[in-house]
Amino acid sequence: MLAILAAVVFAQSTVTLQVGSTKQDSLDRAKRDSIAYRREQRRDSLRARAQARDSVRQRIRIARQLPITPAVLAGAFKDAPARDLLLRARAARLTQDSTLTGYEANGYERLSVGMGFKKIGRDRLLLRGERASHVMWQRGKGAIVDVTGERSVFPMLDGVGKGDMNIADEFGDIPYAPGRETLWIGSGLAKARVNESDMIHPLAEGAEAYYTYESGDSVSFQLPGGQRVQLRELKIRPRQPKWNVGVGSLWFDVSTAHLVRAVYRMAQEMDIMAVAKQESRDTHDPEDDIPTWLKPMITPMKANVSAVTVDYGLHEGRFWLPRAQTIEGEAQVSFMHIPFKVEQRYTYSSVNGDEPMPAVTIAVADTASDSVSRAARRERRHGECQQGTERVRVRDRSDEDLRIMVRTPCDTIALAHSADLPKSIYDEGETVFGSAERDALVAEALTLGAQPGFSPQGATIAYGLPYTRFNRIEGLSSAVAVDKVLGEGYSTHALFRIGVADWSPNGELSIDRTDGRHKIGVGAYRRLVASNDWGDPLGFSSSVSALFFGRDEGFYYRTWGAEVTGEQDYGIITSWRLFAEQHFDATVHTEFAIAHPGGVKGELTNINAVNGKIVGLALTHHSSYGLDPHGFRALTDLKLEGATGTFDYSRGSLQTTLSHGIGPLDWALTLGGGTSGGQLPIQKQFFVGGVQTVRGQKAGAAIGDSFWMTSAEIGSRSTGFRKIMFADLGWAGSRSDFSHPGRPLSGAGVGASFMDGLVRVDLAKGIYPEKAVRANLYVEARF
Repeated sequence: MLAILAAVVFAQSTVTLQVGSTKQDSLDRAKRDSIAYRREQRRDSLRARAQARDSVRQRIRIARQLPITPAVLAGAFKDAPARDLLLRARAARLTQDSTLTGYEANGYERLSVGMGFKKIGRDRLLLRGERASHVMWQRGKGAIVDVTGERSVFPMLDGVGKGDMNIADEFGDIPYAPGRETLWIGSGLAKARVNESDMIHPLAEGAEAYYTYESGDSVSFQLPGGQRVQLRELKIRPRQPKWNVGVGSLWFDVSTAHLVRAVYRMAQEMDIMAVAKQESRDTHDPEDDIPTWLKPMITPMKANVSAVTVDYGLHEGRFWLPRAQTIEGEAQVSFMHIPFKVEQRYTYSSVNGDEPMPAVTIAVADTASDSVSRAARRERRHGECQQGTERVRVRDRSDEDLRIMVRTPCDTIALAHSADLPKSIYDEGETVFGSAERDALVAEALTLGAQPGFSPQGATIAYGLPYTRFNRIEGLSSAVAVDKVLGEGYSTHALFRIGVADWSPNGELSIDRTDGRHKIGVGAYRRLVASNDWGDPLGFSSSVSALFFGRDEGFYYRTWGAEVTGEQDYGIITSWRLFAEQHFDATVHTEFAIAHPGGVKGELTNINAVNGKIVGLALTHHSSYGLDPHGFRALTDLKLEGATGTFDYSRGSLQTTLSHGIGPLDWALTLGGGTSGGQLPIQKQFFVGGVQTVRGQKAGAAIGDSFWMTSAEIGSRSTGFRKIMFADLGWAGSRSDFSHPGRPLSGAGVGASFMDGLVRVDLAKGIYPEKAVRANLYVEARF
């Protein structure tokens, strides 16, 4: 599996989560030690099996490695300078400069992981850990890492448990040692040849079978002493769109061919299920298989590395040492989206200085790898801070002939408030990491035109929970999706859907092009569409509410037509859609709910859509600011749409939620409004009332071509389980009545938010016009 993704984000960080009481006692510790001991014994037995599997995989990798033929070499280089630069960089990558004898550096590292049910929604931080350290390395002696600051937060668990993260175990121990891999700071010894089970290195021997190379721009600058440095760009383009090849630009010092800067992304997202299936097939190990019954519940399982930047600085006029690096991307498991980001930065106080440093030694007992020895070392670690002021770890990296001692003070409060850390763990990091400069580099190097070669891959078939929904039109509905990667950023997509209540087929057929941050596509479709501007009536939580309680708040109509679409992660316009389509009615076909087997009477009606053909354009802006649950946060959605044809109309709406902690409580205020022009059909009007607008009132209690709404909420500061009181007001009607709307819809109530609004439960009492009490369960709440 991709080392950059799996190792950095998960394997290289030790994360412990504890939910409930945090009380410690000797019995709990004995139980944990017993469990740990049994795990160690199991690891011993698994290690032997893993070694056997690794030998099998090694033979398979060698057999599968693509050969370098004269024809392959002839097509690998777009120009002669690219070939010369690659060969020189390949040699320089494995060359150890014996004149570099030591350095001292200060490092800062940060790991951030989010979580959400939607890719586009409020930014939520599941965990963040950061560490500051002082590093001393000397040739022949090893390295000493003194941790000067360290802290972590788990905002989504605040109030229901606690977490502990130790990014010092593996991640970013020292910035550099001679012979180390340069394309990712903190990696181990550089490998000479390509390895198909990991990232296929563009500079390794045999990489010509997987990449093409082209020389790019050049730039030169003069150092204060008068020395002139010239840099040359080498563009790398994979021959095929694979998950373990990179696309981007590498910059080298022309005089030494040393890597100076790298900006790249993975050419294709990783299909984790497909990779696991291939590994299981290679090793013939049935235990590696994922049970068939489980696959529909956890698919899709994907991971995408959208941008990696690595930057080096020149010291003493000849040594290029790591200065900064960032990796960002997203993983997906079924409904869950998990964005991640790793950032590191180093500054050097001395290179080849004469500061004395003792040799790093390791006790013989600490080199044993059996379960008994590991248990003994764990027992010693329990008592380190009871007998002294710091914890000491020594790692022996035999492949690099390098020993690293990490010393961490036991005073965790002092570490968390260290002056070497930013003022707040929620800071954006512009001052430390230079985010604006990095974003400019990524935008320049990873354009929509920077793509792997055209090489169609096998089709993938997806189905299961993420494609299943329930509503009063279709009943229980599910779909099968077929995707095929073509190369050069292009992919084709086909989806077929049918419901057991209406038996009316829906489908989509599209082709798009993406670079991981932007996407543009064209497609044809026949869809069931929800008129609602807020929430997602065809999504997971709405389906659960409709199936169990008969609470379906969507207003539906059908469309078929064609569209051109665009999306981007950042910018003023985050998505747009140019469409030509026909609208027609959708009829209610079921009133079933588990809580009401005989049907929910009186509420499950639907709109009578105006039939017609139109051509139009829709624009959307979405932004989310702030990660601190108790600091200032803003969530904004702006929508503009216009169309002409059977009916001509224009419409726009704005909704923003502002929140901030004041004293012992957190407050939130939501404001929204919208209006329209022309002949607005019923399916394009604004629907106010229901869980997303005015709670306590039924969905669509007020409908019109203009609206406004507001909501005030106050809650406790424990974001893991936040108790909330709220009050809502809203109105929808004719735009001529906007300034004198009469008495608006109103409701108030109490609720509970879990994991910073990831899941929300409300009990609302209608005030006007209805006075009923309504309970609601939904996900992705704004507060």
